[in-house]
Amino acid sequence: MTQIMNADKQGLIFEIISARISEKPEDKKYVIYTLQVRFISGNDDLTPSVIERRYTQFETLYTLLRKEFPTMFQDIAFPKKVLTGNFDNELITARSTAFEGILKRISQETKLRTSRAMQLFLQEPELSEAKQLLASHSYAAAYEGFQKIFKLLNKVSDFLLFAPEGKLNPNNAVKTFSDRSHAVILTLCRIVACCSECPTLEESLKWTKLALYRFDGVSDSDVLELYLPLLNASIKVYEGHKKNTEELSAQIEMFRKQGVRDVEGRELARAVNEVEAKLF
Repeated sequence: MTQIMNADKQGLIFEIISARISEKPEDKKYVIYTLQVRFISGNDDLTPSVIERRYTQFETLYTLLRKEFPTMFQDIAFPKKVLTGNFDNELITARSTAFEGILKRISQETKLRTSRAMQLFLQEPELSEAKQLLASHSYAAAYEGFQKIFKLLNKVSDFLLFAPEGKLNPNNAVKTFSDRSHAVILTLCRIVACCSECPTLEESLKWTKLALYRFDGVSDSDVLELYLPLLNASIKVYEGHKKNTEELSAQIEMFRKQGVRDVEGRELARAVNEVEAKLF
């Protein structure tokens, strides 16, 4: 049953829903916090994103954002490290509350929410793991990883709500075109790269069409560099589904006549890595 949410539970919601002690024998013990991310607009979010992060990752996020946006964190302190009692339930609860407070502030400020530091916090280490899977030709596993990243990024950056000073206002929502942010576009292209190598992946055609749609309106020259490799990869997906590729081929031919380089060039996965290196 879909739940209708109260006005105070609207918008982007970060919640620490559990914490556990790392059991990896090769590592020193540390606490792993399970973070649930939802975007609520009238009805509850029935497909929340869930990631696991540790104290040091929250600390890095806080440190980078405080350095870049000092005035936005003047009244928010980060929980201090302790020499003993790291696994005390009271300490874990207090830290969870502090982490939620930091994330709540981030959710209220567009600059914080779309910052590079926040993108890294949301994507790593899952992004690196998915990229390694793609490089090793484990397309199905990489595909699953990139999908999860995309859905999380969409919750945070796709539905931005603005009030007069850029603060989130659930009662006056305005959808923006942030669905063409660099992180989102790169993730979509990596999904299509997986699909082009394995067109039978579930919903591969849907993801390919979405990537092509998201490129409509992109004006950043660095990101536009991916369009031709994307078209070539998309043709492979369309062919795998026995779909008409005339329109995609016509676009490639148009670029060829215009003298655009890379028409027959790089594979999409390599092109994304090269563009990512330029952007970040």
